[in-house]
Parts: sequence; C-alpha cells; structure tokens
Amino acid sequence: MKRLLQVLAGLAVSGGALWLTLRGKDLSAIWQAAREADYRYLAPYLVILGVIQLVRAYRWGILLEPVAKVSFARLNAVSAVGFMALMLLPFRLGEFARPYLVADRPRLRVSAALSSVVVERVADGVFTGLLLILTLLAVPAGTPGLHLLRVAGVAVSLAFAGLLAFLALAYRNRARAVRLTARLLAPISERLARRVAGMMDAFIHGLRLVPSRGKLALFFALTAAYWALNGWGMQVLARGFQLDLGLVDAYTVLGVLVVGVMIPAGPGMVGTFQGAVVLGLSLFVSHEAAVLRGLAYANVLWAVQLGFQTALGLAYLFSRHVQVGRLFAGPKDTGEELEAEEAEYRAEGDGAPPV
Repeated sequence: MKRLLQVLAGLAVSGGALWLTLRGKDLSAIWQAAREADYRYLAPYLVILGVIQLVRAYRWGILLEPVAKVSFARLNAVSAVGFMALMLLPFRLGEFARPYLVADRPRLRVSAALSSVVVERVADGVFTGLLLILTLLAVPAGTPGLHLLRVAGVAVSLAFAGLLAFLALAYRNRARAVRLTARLLAPISERLARRVAGMMDAFIHGLRLVPSRGKLALFFALTAAYWALNGWGMQVLARGFQLDLGLVDAYTVLGVLVVGVMIPAGPGMVGTFQGAVVLGLSLFVSHEAAVLRGLAYANVLWAVQLGFQTALGLAYLFSRHVQVGRLFAGPKDTGEELEAEEAEYRAEGDGAPPV
C-alpha cells in the first residue's frame, strides 16, 4: 500500500507538471514540429550518451576502489541497470538500486556502496548548482523567470553544500554525527531516532575510506567531463529542432533541467523533465519557439534518454554481473541491510558509542 501511494503521488506530480507545461498549447503543431525535426543529429547524440554511461561508471568505481576493487564490466552493468531503475521508478527510488546491486558482502557492504552513491550525488549537486548560478550570469537582466532560476540555483547549491559539510563532519567525527542525527529525530519518535541513528552509523562507516588525492582529482575531472558531455549532447540534439543554442545556453538549460528533475515525480520523471527544459529554453528563444519547437525538443530529448537507458539496462539485466532478484528489493530491504551491518560493527567493537 505504501509503494502504491508513492506511485500515485508521483503520477500526480507528473500529471500536474505536464498539465502546466501543455495547457493552452497546440498539440498538433508540437507533434508536427517533432515530425519535421532533423533526426540526423540523433546519431551523434546517442554516441554521446554511450560515452556518458562509460564515464559515470568509471567515476563511480573511483569512489568504491578504497573499499573494494570492482571490475569495470560489473560497474558498467550495474550502472546501466541502476540508472534504468532510477528512470523508471517514481520518487527517485531507483537511487537504491546501484548500491544494492553492487554490494558483495563481506568485501563490499551495502553501507559502503550507498555512501559512494551519496557522495557522488552531493558532488553532482554542488557542481550543477554552481554551474547554473554561473551560466545565468550571461542571461540579460530582466529576462522573465531569471530571478526565480537564480534563487533555485542558490538554494540547490546551499542545500548540497550543507550535505557536503555534514559528510565532512561525519568523516571526521562519526560519533558526533550519529548523536546529531538521533537528537534531531528524537522529538518526533525515540524509536525512529534509534533506528535511523543506527543506519546512519553503518552509512558513515562506508565514508571512512576515501580515494587518494590523485584519484579525487580524477573524480572531479570526470565529474566536469560528465556534465560537459551532457550539455554538449543537449546542444547537438537541439540543432535538429532549429534551436541555435550556444554552449553556455545549453549548460544553462541543463542546470535548469537538473533542478527540475529533483522534484519527486512519476516514472520516467515525465512532466518535470519537459517543464524544466522548456523553462530553460525560454531564457534564450522566443516564446513561440519555446512552446512549439522547444516542447517538441523536450519530449524527444526525454524519450531518447528514457529509451536509451531502458534499452541499455535491459541489455545488462540478465548478465552475470547483475542479480535480478535484488533489483526488486526496495528501500525497506536496504534499510534492513544497514541495520544489520550496524549491529555487526557494534559486535566487532567498531561501532560508534550508543546514542
């Protein structure tokens, strides 16, 4: 029932976002614009998506390496299936897929894998938040929607900077971070505070081993390359819809898109994806172009990304590197794994002091 409600809530968010994006629009004209697009640009965009997949799989391996050396073949397979789950499951529940699929106890525990994903997401959040702030500086003052997007960029940057600060605290003082978590939740429920604090204890344990300075530098370089490829790919595909975006323009649209899909929505991030792309494009093209060719572009961009990731995930779903049964284990099972690991750490004498 809980998961059904999550799906229904996600569909409601997606439906509302789609309604706001499409209301008052000429759907037949948008369909015609999509049909008349130059799809020769689709081939290079698919190649760029393939390179993006390889870069993010290798980048994730850098974060896991201090805990366990995972072969690139397995990283690539798990990443493909994990990002397919992220695209298809509502409320970003697919974020749990990768750490659960790659875990190989006792060599690589769920807590360490989950920690690597959180660090990866925080780094991406800080990077894209700052990217949006910087690219918006090139947008002329007084452009409709500019102030709202600048506020959103600052809010996202501050939120992820706060998470980064908490991770730094957790890395330097595990016991204090666990106590802080318990104190924040204790007024709500003592039982919940103990459970979450225990899970947090196991999660922080996964943060204790970090890559060397050289590997960290490579991680950040790959992060920049990953987002550079995303923005470049969006610029390439936009040409097929007669949308002449400069690189800075494309990265601005990318930043708006990243902020938009952070809103929990239905499967495929439908609705929030299209709305964010059109909002970003409206900063650089006329209103008519944004609601016609821009909306056609947003729908094709969404469909291509969803189709590519789903096809790639299905291709690896039954490979020897992926245990299919784990894909259907939800966040509840991941939480139970973290609780079990926290109990093991305490039994080994490696846990944080009781909270």
